[in-house]
Amino acid sequence: MGNDVVKYHRTTATYANALIDSGFCITRLLEPGPPAEMLVQHPEWQDECRRPIFILFAALKK
Repeated sequence: MGNDVVKYHRTTATYANALIDSGFCITRLLEPGPPAEMLVQHPEWQDECRRPIFILFAALKK
């Protein structure tokens, strides 16, 4: 991401607890990364397996 993008870094616990405190039940947590085929083509993306760009929560309202 370029310098024009404002980045807000928070822990996974911050996001998860915000959902829980708002009355949601977390049913799934995913941190997708690039597939193996893409890592072969772009080995510099290997670091994305350690710190994924995205985090996805599936949650149900209680």
